Amino acid sequence: MLSRVSLVPLLSLALCTPIGTFAQMGLSIADKVANLRVLPGHADRVKFLQDDEFVFDFLHPETGESDGAGGHTVAASSTNFPALVGTGMAMTIGFLEACGYNTPHTHPRATEFNFAVNGTLSAGFLAENGARFVFNDVPPGSAAIFPKGVIHFEMNNGCEDMIFVAAFNDEDPGVTQIAQRFFGLPPAFVAASLGDIGIEQVAEWEAKIPNNIAQGTDECLKRCGLTRKTDQPTSQRQPRVAANALPSGFSGPPSAAATTSTNALFQAPTSSSVASSAATTSSSSSASSSSGNVSGGISVNDADGKPNPLIIGLIVAVAVLVIGYIILAVAFFVGRRNKRSPSGKYFRTGSDFSMPYESEKAFAPQRSTPYDPPSGTL
Repeated sequence: MLSRVSLVPLLSLALCTPIGTFAQMGLSIADKVANLRVLPGHADRVKFLQDDEFVFDFLHPETGESDGAGGHTVAASSTNFPALVGTGMAMTIGFLEACGYNTPHTHPRATEFNFAVNGTLSAGFLAENGARFVFNDVPPGSAAIFPKGVIHFEMNNGCEDMIFVAAFNDEDPGVTQIAQRFFGLPPAFVAASLGDIGIEQVAEWEAKIPNNIAQGTDECLKRCGLTRKTDQPTSQRQPRVAANALPSGFSGPPSAAATTSTNALFQAPTSSSVASSAATTSSSSSASSSSGNVSGGISVNDADGKPNPLIIGLIVAVAVLVIGYIILAVAFFVGRRNKRSPSGKYFRTGSDFSMPYESEKAFAPQRSTPYDPPSGTL
């Protein structure tokens, strides 16, 4: 039988292991990033992640991909690769088809160092008002630098597919596609910026902005014997709200309410959505109260009605702790009981018995005990 002392390290190991496991069970990427940002040191961040979470697969990505008619890019940043938190760096791999064009954009928080792997990039940038335009053909094995915040682009100037590798000095460099964001401003202001061309003309041009990666220049397409695709996807256009709505008769991209949760983070709720949410909340509260399922503001279900793995994991971890402490308590009392008889009296006999205070045994009260008294005491 295991002693009480030997049980302690075993129970400690059993209790500590589930806590780390359940704490991460089912966490989303956003949850992991949030946890990593508040950990005090690098060693804590390493301990928090599993080994395979330090590897990002650019060839089979689950997130970070941007597709267009001329190829695609795959980005690894702290927003989709938690291991980058605290490292101060990120990376994007570009897979460009012949004449594939990484359309003008900026990185508001990082400088980019772009390496051409197996083809020639035509690349240029504009830094700010008054700065000259910088342009280069970047051959295989060379790299171009794009300082933080500059408007820049890259195009595969060859007729074969190529790859580029772009490194950034910020774990969340950000990206702003110039054409989509500019034409995403209120049409009247865009029209005024372009010499008052009319909001209808703005809406027509905006509808034609292709996704990144797009097809490049006519010169490159003709040289490579390619024809520009007429059905280039345009899903990366700016979502519309009341303040930047297109004129009547133009549908534009999906409405803000139909876009992904990423876009929803930057949109103010409408009065109808607030009223609907309030009605839903009131209905849910009434139903919970009538059924007696009041949880004090904490629910095991998330916003989608699915079980919240974090809450469930914490509940299980607490339950394991409670069970562990019960086992420790039982082991402690069993160990003490093994030293006593069922009646609680000492049953050691003969010379093995001695009273606690030998010097005061003469004053000890007479009592009947189940032991043989020491010789010479009668």
